[in-house]
Amino acid sequence: MSFLLLAPAGKAQNPPPAPAPPPPTVSPATQAAIAAQHAQANTPAPGTRKAEPDYPDPRSLTFGVFYWVPFGATGPGIFGGSQATGYETLTDMGKARRSPGIEASVPVTRTGSIHVELFRVEGTGNQNAPAATTLFGTAINQGDYLATQYKLSGTKIYLDDLLFPHKFPVSRFRLKSLWEFQYISLSSNIYAPFAPTTNSLGQATSEFASGSKNIYLPTFGLAAEYALTPHLLLRVDASGFGIFHKADLWDAEATISYRYGPVEVKVGAKAFHVKSSPNNTEYVIDSVNGAFVGLLFHSPFFER
Repeated sequence: MSFLLLAPAGKAQNPPPAPAPPPPTVSPATQAAIAAQHAQANTPAPGTRKAEPDYPDPRSLTFGVFYWVPFGATGPGIFGGSQATGYETLTDMGKARRSPGIEASVPVTRTGSIHVELFRVEGTGNQNAPAATTLFGTAINQGDYLATQYKLSGTKIYLDDLLFPHKFPVSRFRLKSLWEFQYISLSSNIYAPFAPTTNSLGQATSEFASGSKNIYLPTFGLAAEYALTPHLLLRVDASGFGIFHKADLWDAEATISYRYGPVEVKVGAKAFHVKSSPNNTEYVIDSVNGAFVGLLFHSPFFER
């Protein structure tokens, strides 16, 4: 006798699925090649602009003028130096008048630009000589009416370079280093128009004193910038340098500027101080501060 075993319908057993193949291994050399291909694909072709520029506004050759309105100061002072043989002092030579200035800049690297700034401050005043004194070799009698005039001229050439954070596109806040050279000239004229023109011996005399001091110094500083919007920039900077028992100078600025295309307008405040070397017969000290407004034009040439 034989028996036939039949499996119930629908109960047939399927074979187990085959295991999935292991993922392919990629050698380090292949991974490097793939990364290089991605980098090349994301690099702009020569002659084309990057998708995101380094700066919100392109940097270019720039020319500008500014108008400085000093206030508060009463003019430079002349003081007796280490080589003076007597009293040689006169202060408060007159308030500074509104003064013009010019500036220019050009980018030289991806992070830095060269700037040139020139200004001139002039002032006049009058006073009675507080004491008998000698100025630039001319004797002044106490009580004489004096008409004074002075001129302060400054030239500054400096490199403005990105210091922190050193990345592109530039961040909204950035810190810059300032590497400068400054030349300052301060000339003074003092005249007693009502003083006697002859002495007791009948000899001609004159109470007119004139002299100038020139200061050449490197200065170093920092500038902090914060972009309130892509085209509205707040900037504060300060720089200075001095030598013990020699000349010294410093200057500082705080501005807010708005740029629209090639035109930029800025307003702010500026302070300046200079002292010539006291190792002379006379030395001068002057401090000027005030508000200013400037207008700049950005040329399309030399863009970086």
